Amino acid sequence: MFGASLLVLIGCGLGRDRAIVGADGEIFESVARDQLAGPHDTLGVVASPLRMDSRPAGDNTDLISTPDKPKRLEIGDSTDSVLPGVREVIVEQRKGILASLGITDGGPFDYPDCGGARTRRSRDTAIALAAPKCPAQVSRYVTVGLPYRGASPILDKVRPPDSPPPDSSAELWTVLVTESSVGPGGQQWRQYVSLFRRDASTGRLAMAERFLLSWAE
Repeated sequence: MFGASLLVLIGCGLGRDRAIVGADGEIFESVARDQLAGPHDTLGVVASPLRMDSRPAGDNTDLISTPDKPKRLEIGDSTDSVLPGVREVIVEQRKGILASLGITDGGPFDYPDCGGARTRRSRDTAIALAAPKCPAQVSRYVTVGLPYRGASPILDKVRPPDSPPPDSSAELWTVLVTESSVGPGGQQWRQYVSLFRRDASTGRLAMAERFLLSWAE
């Protein structure tokens, strides 16, 4: 769908970053379509409003190492692992994908006085504390990091011991995705690592593995 516009966007002269721009478009669209199909872990229902950030969250160099606890990805003003100007190409490509799917492009929620879901479930604390300043309707917010070429070492730490490793002969990309939700019951946050593999029959990148890395609620 975005092949022709991609060629116009990346033009020539971006060298090694052409591959990451192409992979990012495929992966971002796949994640977006998956979110439209329904949330994985949220406080609400499938029909809850969704918005995704067209800006890449974090740097794909985060996937080179295997930290004990992956850091929470934040939206930054720059992306060090791609050449100047490439980030803008990626953002514009993502904006086009969101527009074509009818998904709102926007930033994170801002409800500083709305706590986590677990803190709202206690009857005792509900009596002692003032009513949480949370929205009446559940909303979801998703960010997608830059894809890392290959299988990130972090996958070896989260993959079940009896699971076979991915096919190293195929084209592989790893990406971090965060899913947040806020509603009457509070807020929650999930960070996932996903491995995408190039399908030989379709020529497209498809999700091969997905694991929960960290969470807060």
